[in-house]
Amino acid sequence: MSGHLPQRRPANSGSILLTPQENDCLFNYLGRKCTSLCSAVVQVYSADRNSAWTKKCCGVACLVKDNPARSYFIRVFDIKEGKTMFVQELYNNFSITFSKSYFFTFAGDSCQMGLNFASEEEAKHFREAMGELLGRRQRKSGDYYLPTPSLILLTSDL
Repeated sequence: MSGHLPQRRPANSGSILLTPQENDCLFNYLGRKCTSLCSAVVQVYSADRNSAWTKKCCGVACLVKDNPARSYFIRVFDIKEGKTMFVQELYNNFSITFSKSYFFTFAGDSCQMGLNFASEEEAKHFREAMGELLGRRQRKSGDYYLPTPSLILLTSDL
C-alpha cells in the first residue's frame, strides 16, 4: 500500500433557488465522477445571424468538472424531466462575456449563446467560478517555458 490518501472530490455546489431535494436530484443527473462547481437557474438563448436572441430552454445550469472526460462543461438540466437540455464544453481559449450582471454570452458550437440568470446572486457566483476556472486553465497553459534563441546560444557555449 502506498500510504496515499485518496483525493477527496469537492462537494457539489447547488442552486440557492432550489430545495435540498431538488439539488440532490440535480447532482444525480451530473454523471459518474462529475462535480458541479456552481449551479444556477437560467434561460438559455441563442443568437441567429440577424443577432436576434431566441429562447432555447430553461433549467439549471451547472459548471461541471467531468473527470472521466477530463474536461469542464456548462450543462443545463431540466430537473423535473431528468433531461440534459444544453451542453457546452469549455474548449481551449473559451471566453465568456458578462454583458450584464445577469446575462452572459459565449461562442457556442454553431452560434452565439447566452445564459439569462434568474438570480443576480447566482449569476455572481457563476461568474466567480467561471473566472477562477478559466484563469487557472490559462495559467496552466501559459506555464510552458520556451527559451529564446539567444538563451540557447548562451547556454550551449558553457
